[in-house]
Amino acid sequence: MNNKTEAQVLAGAYEAARSLSDLYISKFENLDINKQLESDGIKFNSAHWILAHLVWTEHYLLVQGIGNKEMDIPWLEEYMIGTDPDDAKTKMTFSELMDHRKKVHEEAMKILNEISDEEIEKPNYIEAKFGGVNNKRNLITHTIRHEPMHIGQLSWILKASGVKMP
Repeated sequence: MNNKTEAQVLAGAYEAARSLSDLYISKFENLDINKQLESDGIKFNSAHWILAHLVWTEHYLLVQGIGNKEMDIPWLEEYMIGTDPDDAKTKMTFSELMDHRKKVHEEAMKILNEISDEEIEKPNYIEAKFGGVNNKRNLITHTIRHEPMHIGQLSWILKASGVKMP
């Protein structure tokens, strides 16, 4: 019999999505993550901005939105939704970004694994509504679908950089 909470099941789905993310992200270790692709005069977000944005997203939606906690990462707001990538002043190395990604993810998973089925129905702490509903489940669901969208962007950057994927 399965004794997992709904949040634990959703956390497993999120981990599965992140395992694919990890494969793509690992390919950036020796690339210029600040390089921006351009097409028809339009500059696209760099891998650096996307990776930092993914850290912000997990922190904002899961750590803050569900756990009502805040980690001491001063640059997060530079990479929040709606920010101009050209305005981001804090630039990290790939290794530094991955360290932050790991720490935020560990905290987020701790939070998800402690949420009861009753708690997942309650309003989230950032008052975010997806589909008109403000609950913690919607933040988890949005986090699961958000990361693969940006991994698609990273895959284009890798392809344009000549990186072959298996």
